[in-house]
Amino acid sequence: MSVLLDEIFEQPAALTRALNANKDMIAALVSEIKRRNIRFVVLAARGTSDNAAIYGKYLLEITCGIPVGLAAPSVHTLYEAEVDYSGVLVLGVSQSGAGTDINTVISHARAKGALTAAITNTADSDLAGIAEYVLSCDAGVEKAVAATKTYTTTLALFAQLASLWSGNPALTENLPHIAEFASKTLETEIRIRPLALTLLHSERILSVARGLHLCTAIESALKIAETTYTATQSFSSADLLHGPIASVAVRTPCLLFLPNGKTVAMMSEVAEKLEAKGARVLRLSSDATGENSLPLTDPGTELLSPIVDIIPSQLLAYHLTVARGLDPDNPRGLSKVTVTR
Repeated sequence: MSVLLDEIFEQPAALTRALNANKDMIAALVSEIKRRNIRFVVLAARGTSDNAAIYGKYLLEITCGIPVGLAAPSVHTLYEAEVDYSGVLVLGVSQSGAGTDINTVISHARAKGALTAAITNTADSDLAGIAEYVLSCDAGVEKAVAATKTYTTTLALFAQLASLWSGNPALTENLPHIAEFASKTLETEIRIRPLALTLLHSERILSVARGLHLCTAIESALKIAETTYTATQSFSSADLLHGPIASVAVRTPCLLFLPNGKTVAMMSEVAEKLEAKGARVLRLSSDATGENSLPLTDPGTELLSPIVDIIPSQLLAYHLTVARGLDPDNPRGLSKVTVTR
């Protein structure tokens, strides 16, 4: 049995642990956010954590009405710039908590007046020692190089933060059941394996989404690329239509994410345009039917869809990797912890 597959199936339990373990810390953080009248958020992350931060950006802006930006760590690590972070929440996201660049951002921000927080799966990491408020993924040791349960637990913690900060009723009502929705999504594996076999000789795969779901397209492309060695690209549907669609060749597999919500109509239009070019459109939606589609689980609100919608892509990456005779747990040239500056 693959470690990666085991960890994909551990996600419902990990989600439950993460939400239970961080209630008090997030409540304390939200209290301090409101006491200090925080009006801007900066998220610092790399790799899979950066994809999770994209979800955090959309979610916090949509539910809390607070502008959110993604940090450029080289501003501090290479250019040694002095940035005034007073009145800002700066939140570092790192599974290992070992990235020099992310830690530098948080350290500098705290010294320059920011309220600082971290999301990490490593309680004794350098990042956890720098930030004032530490949210733990509590996902257990993640042994496979490709991150799965640390990604979804990070999304869940962003959702928990947004829920307590905004009081959004859709989040409050549905987030406690997210592990059940994840378990239901895992049942779709029976449809994913045969689809993976049809992609065995694909040299290029695109993944496309819009808005809140952009993180899913980006993370899907990353998972497939790092495990199967397939050239992948991810696009916002809006950006795809602004030029790159011209490069999509006949039969190119295109994963299109159409969860229930505000993006369905525009994503359906993109699907039609890609099909008109002869691309092979693979729809991921809650009403999926046919061999070129995969079902998504509706978690009761679009705001939570990215937490469960990534799971079919994780399974697709795993099964395509195995079909190609590759090692899903240890992709060549990669290590679990990547330290950048």
